[in-house]
Amino acid sequence: MFELQDIISGNQESLTIHGSIPGTRDLVFQSAQHDSRQCGPNDLFVAIAGARVDGHRFIPDLAGAGVAAALCTVPSDDVPEKFLQLVVPDVVKALQATARARVQRQRETIKIGITGSSGKTTTKEAIAAVLGSVAPTLKTYASYNNELGYPLTLLRLEDEHRYAVLEMGAEWVGELRGLCETIASPDWSVITTVGAAHLKHFGSVENVAIAKSELVQVLSPEGIAILNYDDPVVRAMNEKTRARVIYYGRGEGATVRACDIEERGLFGSKFTLRVEGQEMQVDLRLPGSHGITTALAAAAAGYAANIPLTKICETLENLGPVLHRGEVKTGAGPNGSILIDDTYNSIRQSIIAMTQTLKATPIAPQGRRWAVLGELLEQGEHTMYEHVESGRGLAGNVDHLVVLGDFARYFVEGAIQGGMPAEQIHLFSVDPANSIEVEEGKRQIAQFLKEHVRPEDLILVKGSRGVRMETLLSLF
Repeated sequence: MFELQDIISGNQESLTIHGSIPGTRDLVFQSAQHDSRQCGPNDLFVAIAGARVDGHRFIPDLAGAGVAAALCTVPSDDVPEKFLQLVVPDVVKALQATARARVQRQRETIKIGITGSSGKTTTKEAIAAVLGSVAPTLKTYASYNNELGYPLTLLRLEDEHRYAVLEMGAEWVGELRGLCETIASPDWSVITTVGAAHLKHFGSVENVAIAKSELVQVLSPEGIAILNYDDPVVRAMNEKTRARVIYYGRGEGATVRACDIEERGLFGSKFTLRVEGQEMQVDLRLPGSHGITTALAAAAAGYAANIPLTKICETLENLGPVLHRGEVKTGAGPNGSILIDDTYNSIRQSIIAMTQTLKATPIAPQGRRWAVLGELLEQGEHTMYEHVESGRGLAGNVDHLVVLGDFARYFVEGAIQGGMPAEQIHLFSVDPANSIEVEEGKRQIAQFLKEHVRPEDLILVKGSRGVRMETLLSLF
């Protein structure tokens, strides 16, 4: 929730107001929306001129539907005379300035920034659940984590929010620092992992590490850096921050630690949560070893907030997978098999982690493990290497590999190098830039799986966001 006054104070030098309504100066918005389909009567519509669609063309319809106002670069003439249009030279910059003004009015809210190459959204949900168990907590909607999504989230702040759990993504060095300096820096920062994400933009994993470390560099001495002890690159970020450091992980140096672990693959795990001499058993439903890491990050945030260990553990045991991120759907796969929907995104490290989870999952004697993978996008000059190493790393974890794409042929090469028999690997070669060809490839995969998958099998479906592997699921 934010006020018109936040827009005015944040954009004094560049804002022109067209139209008026009674009590304009006291106008309060429930949220800001850049998707016209999500706009309600008390919302501000943010008109973005995108590469494919110009949001300005929706302003007349929204004005007629009762939307409170529009933030735009060019006012529409086809609206009621009194409809409020807030005209600025750059809508995104104006939105960021508005969010900054809004946050500055509510300094008592503790902002928790979360970044990493993988696991951001699941970690965000877990931390929000733990903190939300004791106090009103805002969390990033979906994966709104960039220069547009970050301010949109902050403009949902309510006066009663004690915590704001904020997912923060980056595709280049300096982006996170820019979000912090332009809009708002976190009070606490959580780093999940450093891996081969967006290498097309970053150029190297070393640059990924530099970019992610920006979120701990911006912390004040009164802040808290919550770092994954089990990732050596993340652990080393303690040298780049002035803030207090809390480590989470399995290693003995972790402040918040998992011990006596009993992994059950897709069906979760049991472990002892140890925090400063206190111990408690946790029966976790989140799948895989990475599920334990997510739970530990949430426990570390709870520890930082002085939440009792019993409350933390109770919340952890109620956590479940986030949509399209390791969801286990019994009977939803081909021929009634168990489907693992991990279609939201994919990098080498997450492919290997999920296939290791498949291997750790007990199944019937006649059951088999399948990995159905879309190719990895945004890898730049590292594309071949990332595919080959992914294939090599999953060999031995699954019985059958089905891959879709052009560079997916390097999954095949790596899997064979890893010792996987060629007859258990199935390539469906398509041009990922040709959507018609991609969807036809998925139909062929669906038919192939229906002919070969047994009810006792486990089927992992995963791929880069641009391949949209979730559309395959509706074909089973």
